[in-house]
Amino acid sequence: MKNLNENAIREAAYYIWKNAGCPANTSLQDWNAAIQQLSATNNKNVKTSALKTVSLKKSSSKTSKSSKKSK
Repeated sequence: MKNLNENAIREAAYYIWKNAGCPANTSLQDWNAAIQQLSATNNKNVKTSALKTVSLKKSSSKTSKSSKKSK
């Protein structure tokens, strides 16, 4: 939760509440659902970002090896 912004949680909780039909007394449940949803999205973005970094490193090492061979 460290990286989650309170405003992002608040907004997500609001839309969860709205989409559920605006039920009474669900603020804590909606807040927790928003945290879970944003955490899952955040974790997915971190994994995607890590994969992009790994693939960039691999492609740059191939490029540097091929440029050394041509010299």
